[in-house]
Amino acid sequence: MSDPVYQDGVLAHGTRGERERLRLLEELNDPATVAVFEQLGVAADWHCVEAGAGHGSIARWLAARCPDGRVTATDLDTALLEASPVPANLTVARHDVTRDGFPAGSQDLVHARALLGHLPDPELALDRMAGWLRPGGWIVVEDPTYLPAAASPYPRFAELLEACQQLLARAHGTDHSWARRIPAAMARAGLTDVGMTIRVAVCGTDDTEDAFWRRCFAQATPGLIATGLMTAEQITAAVAHLDDPAFADTAWMMVSCWGRRPA
Repeated sequence: MSDPVYQDGVLAHGTRGERERLRLLEELNDPATVAVFEQLGVAADWHCVEAGAGHGSIARWLAARCPDGRVTATDLDTALLEASPVPANLTVARHDVTRDGFPAGSQDLVHARALLGHLPDPELALDRMAGWLRPGGWIVVEDPTYLPAAASPYPRFAELLEACQQLLARAHGTDHSWARRIPAAMARAGLTDVGMTIRVAVCGTDDTEDAFWRRCFAQATPGLIATGLMTAEQITAAVAHLDDPAFADTAWMMVSCWGRRPA
């Protein structure tokens, strides 16, 4: 059996609704990402790589923040990145972080969100990306992780979240336990000043959050049914929780970690 291929799976850019899912992901998570960048002190002349840039909101933010520098936005499929005008200091590149690279010591900042957890060896990818940093440069890695389904007071909803994890593991090789290991992986890579923060996604209390998860569940539904992970009736019953004004539950935690290449 061949390895799961991200661009052909549930979250492929060509999948119906994926553009909207990425837009909602950006709307929910960009503020936390930008807060990390502000804390690190992104400067006007920095050279930055945004790996797995998706729809490109963070790449465009960096391009605006670094007018005297250079930002490279990479992805396996760059169609969404090129759908809008590209600033002069932003380069869009088709790029696979497991095989392609940048010159050693060439970047001030390397960022990847919701990318490494989908790779077969995220720690190796982190090591490679850290090698692109100049001395004193920063890498920021963000990936989600889930709480145990058994801890939820809504078994049907928790069952759907757990089934989606299993589907992504089969379709993309996704490892949602990776996010908790990022700080340790950064330390092993020789990075210093390692830090971590978490954004908790709560369903049932925010329209944008609920819209994001409805989009995720809609994209996952065909695969969940085809693989036998859930029936259509089970999915409908689980998603119905989002229509209940009294419902509130944790979906996932987006873990943001950063580390610095020693000077």
